[in-house]
Amino acid sequence: MKKYGPGLVISNYNLGILFMLAVSSLATYGILLAGWAANSKYSFLGSKWPVKDFNLSMQQTISGKFMYNLLGTLCVSCSLCASKVKTLLNMDNPQVTKAFNSQVGTSEAIRLLSIDTKLRGRPPVYGGSHHNFKRDEKWNQWLAGLIDGDGYFHLTKKGYASLEITMDLRDEHALQIVKNVYGGSIKLVSGANALRYCLRHKAGFLALVNDVNGLIRSSNRLVQLNKICDKYDLDLIYPSKLNYDNGWLAGFFDADGSISINTTNGQLSISIAQKTAEMLYPLVELYGGTIYINKSGLSFKWYITKLEDILNIIEYFKKYPARSAKKNRLHLIPKCYELKDLKAHKALPGTLLNKSWQYFIQKWKKYED
Repeated sequence: MKKYGPGLVISNYNLGILFMLAVSSLATYGILLAGWAANSKYSFLGSKWPVKDFNLSMQQTISGKFMYNLLGTLCVSCSLCASKVKTLLNMDNPQVTKAFNSQVGTSEAIRLLSIDTKLRGRPPVYGGSHHNFKRDEKWNQWLAGLIDGDGYFHLTKKGYASLEITMDLRDEHALQIVKNVYGGSIKLVSGANALRYCLRHKAGFLALVNDVNGLIRSSNRLVQLNKICDKYDLDLIYPSKLNYDNGWLAGFFDADGSISINTTNGQLSISIAQKTAEMLYPLVELYGGTIYINKSGLSFKWYITKLEDILNIIEYFKKYPARSAKKNRLHLIPKCYELKDLKAHKALPGTLLNKSWQYFIQKWKKYED
């Protein structure tokens, strides 16, 4: 080692290559944090992740650089030799060893900021006293409709209360929104293409109960909710008469509704099936359509096919949006009528009109917007 002045030396550094990689990786933070601070997702376009997941992209990138930066910091501040670095890696220190063994080392701070970004424009996450939770009536109505269709309030013999909502695998987005507001967990249903959301945490559960109490309309669900109210000394509130301007239908449609098209004649239909007709009759009065018994004879179905009724329901969903994958088909309805007006569904094979119709049908089947 040769000295060139106070604090200036040239050394044959054993960790030269590692040191160079560690120091060069520090630039990652400046680039990513600059884009994040500007609230712009375009600085992450180079990531292998979709742009809509730019926070996840940052987490993965920073996690990948974490160990380089850790070793670089140790080298600069402590001037460790190679043997001492090796000793550090062999230490039985979970804060060090877990960082090397885990595939992704996302920090709590980054995770919370990621959740905050995902929740922009959505109901706020419950965090403490329910008085601090801003009540959004449209949201509460939608959630009540979803629970009426696919939910279940459960109270065990030991007094443990919970809520479960089971939906199709493609409707994960709707369940994730509920989870982001109240907490809980989402798991795959064994042997089925379905997901189950479960909420047991008392604070989040009581927040949800307060939000939907007075909006639940299913008699079965009201019986279940009544047991919950008895346990927590709450007054069960019965729903008022359903009116047109109510987000309940959007949630109910997300749960038990369907939207289909006859590929031969282009006939559109929107329907909701139930074992009983009690919740379907008000829909006919408010939104049109008819009710009939399924061929199986085991359920009833509310069914609309008239152009006027379908256009009316589209206007409703503009104000009270669906949150399941069915929303993509709702968005495609105007395009369907546009192609039908051009007789694209009757066009000869190989023509541009026929290709346009076939392309539209493929998007419809894949629930693509």
